[in-house]
Amino acid sequence: MRSSAKIADHPIPVLFGALTCVFGVIGVVFVPAGLVVLAGGLALVFWHRLRPPAVWSAVVAVAGAAAGTLGTLAVRTERLCCMFGWTEARGWPYAWLSRGGTADTPGAARELAVADGWGPDLGHLVVDVAFWAYAGFLIVVVTSLTRRAWRRRSNR
Repeated sequence: MRSSAKIADHPIPVLFGALTCVFGVIGVVFVPAGLVVLAGGLALVFWHRLRPPAVWSAVVAVAGAAAGTLGTLAVRTERLCCMFGWTEARGWPYAWLSRGGTADTPGAARELAVADGWGPDLGHLVVDVAFWAYAGFLIVVVTSLTRRAWRRRSNR
């Protein structure tokens, strides 16, 4: 079995894209947002065919990672559970900043959580940053494909 010469010419994006596809498939099982990671991995695998501008891809991926991760801190999830545990989490699709407490009453549990303060979950933070970076990268890919198709259509 022989691989395409084009794919063989770009082993790093192909390998990184294939690994990303694996993480994307696993992520889809838990959160539908894993489709973004899967699509980003496929875009890396087929980089040689899609030909997005490399500089803009990097710039928009970094901007997307920062803006998406910090912007979704506005998404708040609050839970009261289990005689009495209170948690509050921020971030989307993976809540990476949270606080929580348990007590004999719901009010006391909330007070303990607020007094304890916010704590970051570094694993969720890394995955959240990667998600938003791939979202930014996909914006560049879709934009470049659209521009290329528009130019072809207008040249007819």
